[in-house]
Order: sequence, then C-alpha cells, then structure tokens
Amino acid sequence: MPLLTRRRLALILFFSIVLISGCRAGGIRHNTPFVPTPVVHSGWSESALTLDLAECLQMALERNPRVATQRTALAAAEDNKRGLDRLHLPATLDSQVPIRRQQAALGLTAAAAGLTQAEKETAYAVTRTYYTVLYAREQEALTRKVVERLTATLEATKQGLEAGAREVTSSDVSRTIVYLKLAETRRVQATQGVKRAKVALREAIGLGAETTLDIPAGQWVEPTVQPNRQEIVAAALKCRGDLIQATIFAQVAALEVEAQATSRAQRMQTFASGSDIHSTQVPDGSNGTEYRPGAKPPEMPAMLVGSRAERMKHAETLSARAVNVVATTKNLITLEAEDAYLRWEEASNQARIAKEAAEAGEKLADDYRKDFAAGLKVKVEEVITSRVLASQARSEYNEYLYKQIVALADLERITAGAFQAGLRK
Repeated sequence: MPLLTRRRLALILFFSIVLISGCRAGGIRHNTPFVPTPVVHSGWSESALTLDLAECLQMALERNPRVATQRTALAAAEDNKRGLDRLHLPATLDSQVPIRRQQAALGLTAAAAGLTQAEKETAYAVTRTYYTVLYAREQEALTRKVVERLTATLEATKQGLEAGAREVTSSDVSRTIVYLKLAETRRVQATQGVKRAKVALREAIGLGAETTLDIPAGQWVEPTVQPNRQEIVAAALKCRGDLIQATIFAQVAALEVEAQATSRAQRMQTFASGSDIHSTQVPDGSNGTEYRPGAKPPEMPAMLVGSRAERMKHAETLSARAVNVVATTKNLITLEAEDAYLRWEEASNQARIAKEAAEAGEKLADDYRKDFAAGLKVKVEEVITSRVLASQARSEYNEYLYKQIVALADLERITAGAFQAGLRK
C-alpha cells in the first residue's frame, strides 16, 4: 500500500474516535455493554402495563431511544479507542500520535458523559410525567366531587321550589344548572388530562402506541425537602454533563494547536474530520415573555489550510472560542439552577397559602350545605358559590403543589442527581 494512502487511513482512524458528545461525572465508564435493541423485563407485558415510579424509571433506562443512542455512542467510542491502541502507525506520524491519543481519550470521556446526561434527562421526563398523571387524577377527582355536590344541590333546590320554600326561586334552579354544566366541562377536561398525561409518560419511558400504560392509585405527595440555593448552583456547576462536555471540547481544541504544529503541510485535518461536533443540538434563545439566552455551539472545521503558523493561529482562535463557550455554559447553568430554585420557592409559598384557603373554603361550603339541608335560612346562591369557591381553592392548591414537585424534579435534573428531591419513595 502506498505510504500516502496508509498515512491518510491512519489519520482517519485517529479522527474518527474523537466524539465530543458528552461525559460522565465521576469518571469514564469502561466496558459498558452495547445494547442494540431495547431490553424488556420478563415480567412486563407489551400490551398492558401498570407500573409504579421505580418501575417506570427502570424501564425507561432500558427502553428509551435517547439513552440507547448514547449507549451506542459510548460503545463505538470504546471500540475505536481499542482499535487505535492496537494500531501500528508509520514513523512519519509519530509526532501526532501522542496528541491524537490524548484527544481520543477525551473523546471517550465525552461519550461516557453523554450517556449520563441522557439518563438524567430521561429520569426527569419520567418523574415529571408520572406526577402529571397523579396531578390530573387529583383534578379529575375534585371535579367529580364538585359535580356530585352540585347535582345534590340542584335536586334539593328543585324539591324546595316544588314545596314552595320561601328562600328558593326558579332563578336558583337555573343558576345551579349553569354551575353544574360548567363543572361537568371541567370534569371532561380533567379526564382528558389524565389520558394525555399517560401518553406523555409512555413516550418518556420509550414505549410505543401498542402499549396501554397505567400507574397505581397513589396519594398526592406533599414534598418536605428544602433545597439550598447555593448548594444547588455549586452541584450543578460540578456535575452537569454539558459543562463537562464544553470543558472537554476546550481541552481538545487546545490540543489541536499542538497537533497543527506537527506538520508543514499546507492542508491538515483536525479532530473534527471524523466526527460530527454539531450532532448535539444547542437550544435557541428566546426574547419572549421569559428571558432564555441561547447556548453557544462548538466550532471546529474538519480541515485547516495555510502554513503551519497560519494553521496554528487559526487553531488558537478556535481554542479561545471554546474557552468562551465554557464560560457561557457556566453562566447558563447557573441561571437555570437559580431559576428552578426560585420557581420551587414561589410554588412552595403559594402551595402553603392555597392549602389554608382550600381547608377554610371546604369548611365553609360544608357548613352552608348542612344548614341548607337542615332547612335553615340559607340562600341557594350561598351554597353554590361557597362550593365553587372551595373547589377553586383546592384546584389552585393542587396546581401549586404540582409546580413545586416539577421544580424539585428539575433541580434534580439540573444537578445531575447530586440533589435528591425525594420524589421516588
């Protein structure tokens, strides 16, 4: 084989192993098994499943395509790394060998963290959608109860009107019917909300439309954990995969300056020639009602052209940009962590107040109902409005509690699991 061809093949093998796609906090995963097809637990039926949260999370790590994709990327990086270690290169390439091997090792670390990032994102999606099902069920149960109470009030109002009760008029009957119909529309909405939440949970796990998914009946959770703002930010900056990802890319870009110095050729490939550094999507910013700055994508051409000095200067510019990307990523993660904490703080305070309102409203509604049933001088309008007010207070409490839970799950995701929200008990 001609020397030029052998040299070109060797370079391609070098570049193909540097996959800047994420990394795993705590070190590199070695010998991670490659799973080409999803694994199904032997106790699970594909047609109908009833899973608790722990089972949903376990199945998601086995079945979710995003996790499987990152697992495949890690396995490929490990295979390529082993192939490079066994490769006997021509002496003319010796000056590049140490640098390219360093880049390859960093690429393997990056591929390992991509798997961790996918696992944490999947766990968040499953936890959030699981609690969305519980929230929708709470709202459905609440609207069903309101419909039942208003139906009973309507019957009592009709009986009072037929009996000639002085406190009851035909307007009371009509008013009660209006409130009842509005409550029925809310019940329909809540019922559909349960169905939509289950579909979302099924997708988060990685199941298809052929599977009917349900979760056990459970009590609505009131979280007691109290996150610390400074600890959340510190944990996010220490453990987040995308920050480690950006840091590794900066290290690889810095090594590229050294690599470009090893050749006097007018054209020289970079580590990016054998990988797609833009394969990881970077979220766009938003200047709408919520401020959301966009992230900076990595940048490295597959080929640098010019004299050795010119190529090195170009590589240095790209390396400096990579360092700036790290700084931007730190700022974005800090913003994300603090925003999630403040959302939790807001929802926690709202939930506490709304709970008091709900309890007071339900007591008021029950008192009016009992007085009305006992024939006391209570207007039908007072019975109805107190019941509607109580249901609104309870519905808002459920909503704030749900937002609190979602914020806690988000804090767990943002810190890559360093913060434990206590939602999986």
